[in-house]
Amino acid sequence: MSFASVTIKATPWKVKDLALLKREGRLCLPDLQRGFVWAPERVRALHESLYRRYPVGALLLWKPTWEGNEAPFLTRPWDLAPPNAATKRGEPEPAGVVLPGSVFVLDGQQRLTSLFRVIFSNRLRGKVTPDPELLVSLSPDPTWVENPFHLKSRQVFAKRRDGLLVQADVLFAALRGETENLAVQQAIGDWVKTSDELFFKALDRANVIRNAVLEAEIVAYEIDAEAEDDNVIEIFARLNQQGVRLRSGDLAAARLTGKMRGFREKANTFLQGCDLAGFSVVEGAEDKPRGGGYLDTDLLVRTALFLSSGVIRYSNVEKRKRTGGTEDDSYAKVEVVWDRACQALAQAVSIFRDEKVPDGGWVPYRYLLVPPAIAWANGKLDRKEPWLGWAIAASLWGIYAGSVETKVQADAKFAAEEGIEKLLESAKGLAKRSDTLIPDVEDVREQIVQEAGMLLALLVDFMRRSARSFPSSMFLGGGGQPIEVHHIFPRAALNKLTYQDTTVLADRLGNLTLLNRDDNEHISDENPSSYLPACKPVDIETHCIPTDQSLWDISRYADFCAEREQLLADRLAALLKGLGVS
Repeated sequence: MSFASVTIKATPWKVKDLALLKREGRLCLPDLQRGFVWAPERVRALHESLYRRYPVGALLLWKPTWEGNEAPFLTRPWDLAPPNAATKRGEPEPAGVVLPGSVFVLDGQQRLTSLFRVIFSNRLRGKVTPDPELLVSLSPDPTWVENPFHLKSRQVFAKRRDGLLVQADVLFAALRGETENLAVQQAIGDWVKTSDELFFKALDRANVIRNAVLEAEIVAYEIDAEAEDDNVIEIFARLNQQGVRLRSGDLAAARLTGKMRGFREKANTFLQGCDLAGFSVVEGAEDKPRGGGYLDTDLLVRTALFLSSGVIRYSNVEKRKRTGGTEDDSYAKVEVVWDRACQALAQAVSIFRDEKVPDGGWVPYRYLLVPPAIAWANGKLDRKEPWLGWAIAASLWGIYAGSVETKVQADAKFAAEEGIEKLLESAKGLAKRSDTLIPDVEDVREQIVQEAGMLLALLVDFMRRSARSFPSSMFLGGGGQPIEVHHIFPRAALNKLTYQDTTVLADRLGNLTLLNRDDNEHISDENPSSYLPACKPVDIETHCIPTDQSLWDISRYADFCAEREQLLADRLAALLKGLGVS
């Protein structure tokens, strides 16, 4: 069936009917999209909008027909963890069998998951705490009637009796197979006696709010049941291109889902591997940062695309798809190189793990993982040290700061064809001087080199020297201690000097070092003249701290930084030269 022959019709769906379909296991989530990412405030706003009968956007649904036992798409569980009947702790929903007649949600997953998290009593995994902690006011007082939904907070909690605030999920007990009003009665029983007229007014409010949400209608665009898989993915892609709701990487992942069976499951399995611990982020794991040197599905897809088709930029792949048709479908080629791409990125991560870098947060740019991965896949990564030196130099000069797809594309090609030497030479063109990648003291003093690059360099240097934190003299990172950035002269003290000297800068590179968290918290806002005398001289010398104690007084801050920045520049030069950078 051609794309032009697919028909789409708009149909209003009540929230109640969608929830019932979900409860029956007939509302399925195809493995096309990223996981649930909405913040609690957006969940609250959605319920508020439904209560007020405001439009909340449209869904895209497909109820396909198929022969045999295999559904058109691999599905994944909804991001829900309802309470276990015995322990009351949240347990992730298992993947279910896709039943004939099921409806696939192609767009609107975030909104539906937000609703289902409340309706089906979602909990934090392994805990009894609701997620989100959405409260609803059952007070008939006009000040509460207008805006009944609230997120739990200290201010709201203090007004819980006044607002007759209860967990919002109690409203929907009937949809979970419980007695409809019993849950509400038990919830408000703490505030109002059953003989009180207010008790019945609260029950009335519960019915009004429940009905407002469940009877609210959401428009859904329903795709013709006879549409083919490729048609559906193309509609999904075009819809998100026009609405700009997906990142380009998410759109690429959606296309890959139609070309590579089990794509997302394979990606998540790789990203959860023990050899990537601390350096990867699985889709939907929003408790982890998504910047820095963290490897995610997007970077995995880009690497695989380059290995299969020689391109990093999704725009180029989409252009090829539009002009080349099925004969030049870059997405279809990814499966052939998938395992090699995974192995290559694991090797790139090992460059940092072997140096005892704790996690990807210390690697300033995630694109630093791509060239060494490409080099390894093409047999041009014999030694890791030069690649570490290149990564540090690239971070110091901010080579991958901002929008750099063109730069990454060029570097990946250099890595594939010529290896590290060409990359180092290319990087010099973006550094301050074209003759060397090694910063001099002025580059450090004038903050021309990037702070994140300096911190990565210090971390690698300290780890190589088995540096100790101070004043405890424990090895840096020892005992599983988190390593933190420490201001040698505390910000609070320096802020008091700004009226005398507007050049005072707490984040000056000469004022930064790395300590274990316990030491960092122990020192707190003490001045170095107070805590450094108690530290072992060898420990502070390893941190490039001047031994002249007169410089430890806050009145000598500028002199201290100037002296330490000279020491840092010397240390940087020695480190980079040792790694083969010139």
